[in-house]
Amino acid sequence: MELAALAKELPVIRSLGADLVAISPELPDNTLTMAEKHAIPIDILSDATSEVLKKYRLWFAVPAEVKALYLEKFGINLEKYNGAGRWELPVPATYVLDKDGIVRAGQADPDYTVRMEPAEVVAAVREIGNRR
Repeated sequence: MELAALAKELPVIRSLGADLVAISPELPDNTLTMAEKHAIPIDILSDATSEVLKKYRLWFAVPAEVKALYLEKFGINLEKYNGAGRWELPVPATYVLDKDGIVRAGQADPDYTVRMEPAEVVAAVREIGNRR
């Protein structure tokens, strides 16, 4: 799980004067359950309406064949998990912002296996600190 890997770097990130925040389309109770289950010490914000995801174009509708796979093989009903009849998934994305809210590094890819590595996040935070 990507958040767990990032959480391991949290002490270093915080020592550099930064913090981590995650945004999830899951309903608040599901977000809390996931954070507790995996002991993730990161603030996870619930974007249950997908407003943020849609604003940044970081979502996609789940195709019918994938929907069937989720229901039949994994027993996951995104419509209930994410709420209000939506079969959508977020595009996995990581952004490193400076104190002014300017994106200094990032990665977004619909392929969930393509992610910004935690070491890259730490390096980006260090680079921001070196610019001051």
